[in-house]
Amino acid sequence: MPPHQYRAPAANGAVLAEPTFDVIPGLVEANRKRLDRADVFVGGLPLRDFRAMVRREALDLANGRRELLGEKERFWESLPNHAGASPEAPLLLAGHQPELTHPGVWVKNFALNGLAQKLGGTPLNLIVDNDTLKTPAFRLPVFNGRDPDSVRLETLAFDTNPNGRELAYEGRQVSDPQLFDSLPDRAAPLYANWGYTPLLAKHWPSALTGTRSEAAPCTRKVRDIFTALRRDRERAWGCNNLELPVSQLSQTEAFARFVWHIWNDLPRFREVYNAAVAEYRKANGIRSANHPVPDLVEREGWGEVPFWSYIDCFHKRRRKPMIRATGREFIWRLEEDPFERWPLPGELDAFARYVSVYREIRPRALTLTLFARVCLGDFFIHGIGGGKYDEVTDAIIRDYFGIEPPAYQVLSATLHLPLPAFTSTAGDLRGAQSRVRELQWSPHRHLGAEPRANPVVRALIAEQEHLAAHEPPQGAHAARREWFRAIQRVKEQLRPFVAEQVPRAEAELARVQSEVDANAILQRRDYPWVLYPEETLRPFLEDMRVRASE
Repeated sequence: MPPHQYRAPAANGAVLAEPTFDVIPGLVEANRKRLDRADVFVGGLPLRDFRAMVRREALDLANGRRELLGEKERFWESLPNHAGASPEAPLLLAGHQPELTHPGVWVKNFALNGLAQKLGGTPLNLIVDNDTLKTPAFRLPVFNGRDPDSVRLETLAFDTNPNGRELAYEGRQVSDPQLFDSLPDRAAPLYANWGYTPLLAKHWPSALTGTRSEAAPCTRKVRDIFTALRRDRERAWGCNNLELPVSQLSQTEAFARFVWHIWNDLPRFREVYNAAVAEYRKANGIRSANHPVPDLVEREGWGEVPFWSYIDCFHKRRRKPMIRATGREFIWRLEEDPFERWPLPGELDAFARYVSVYREIRPRALTLTLFARVCLGDFFIHGIGGGKYDEVTDAIIRDYFGIEPPAYQVLSATLHLPLPAFTSTAGDLRGAQSRVRELQWSPHRHLGAEPRANPVVRALIAEQEHLAAHEPPQGAHAARREWFRAIQRVKEQLRPFVAEQVPRAEAELARVQSEVDANAILQRRDYPWVLYPEETLRPFLEDMRVRASE
């Protein structure tokens, strides 16, 4: 099957939705029937029963989290059509890291909510806090007046990176509170001439004072602050989803049973996993051994499992665990430390209890979507990256579990910051580049009336036309070399007659290039949502919720 070619929308306000919203109800129903299996076993249970167990634990945690964060009403009562909703209703999923996403990513949450309203289902957003915070900074455009040469990207740090380590969001506390708290003040001079005040100015301070951490009230985790910041706007704009961090989902008995299932069948799972990754690389022409994900390796009887573990449980530094099954137990260690080894019980119930208490095993990207799509939800809304990678997950589902993969949607959008752009377009740039090239290599096309009246020019044009009409055949190499030299001599003699046009054409090219480069910065689609004004962002997101619900 050829790979999908998802492309981010280029136009401002454009949306990519594959498949379209109108066919999703049928896909959800088909997914539910496809996954209602008693002949497929996961974690020692028929898939039908295992899914019920996963769903029950996940929804209990998500509803408990709402109470912890002060959302007092029952979830079902918060939905406009709550009368038809129940824990047995279709469970719709989306997910992303708890970062300052751009609007093209954030639309998934609003579409999720709209679809839940349409289907009388439950919208659950997974907070992927087992991923790492790569860079504690974001970029924003800076410019002076209407000078395109002044437009540049400025990097604004909201925190420091302690010891240069990438830590998982679930353990990533604010390292430099002064730097974090001063972000709005440091940002203000940079957006002073934008013509509007971004959401950052109003809502960053409230996020600082209003955030509650599930771990401890005295800590300030980046995950909790960014989630509260986003969640506050969603509720104000009519989007109320259940939410659950992956770190909490990973502490359930059901997830522990899923881990046991893969560990207990690792050779076969590894074979299917690596074959799916290899096929993806082949189909997409990828040579890198690390893309889309590295293969699972086996070394001297130790097998790599598709999960993370933490070498530093407080700061959440991720490492790859390796296991060796002895029949009665699993021996596991971290990949880079062959000497520290720990036993885990091999019997399912004891293993599940141990892992649920230990609480330090997390899924990797493919394993997370595998668990979410097969074991938890009825439909998943992906972004472009997740949708592409889940071509690998589809192959694993088909070849490992022996079932047809449940359908999912790929959803993304483009929304520009409401900044003034310059008039030059990519088409203008191609035209300006072509003119400069032609003045050099096809000067006859740009001769004015006066040069064309010159007998010397007329003779040169006639010679060029004669040469063009008498091009030697491809195999006549010597004749073609002489013919090419003659063409070049004619062009060299014609160039002085267009020489006065060259400075103007080069100046125009420089101007257009500068404006196009400036627009490329001003009209990027990946600026964080806090840089937008409410009057631009809110209608865009609310419209997505409405479109999904119709």
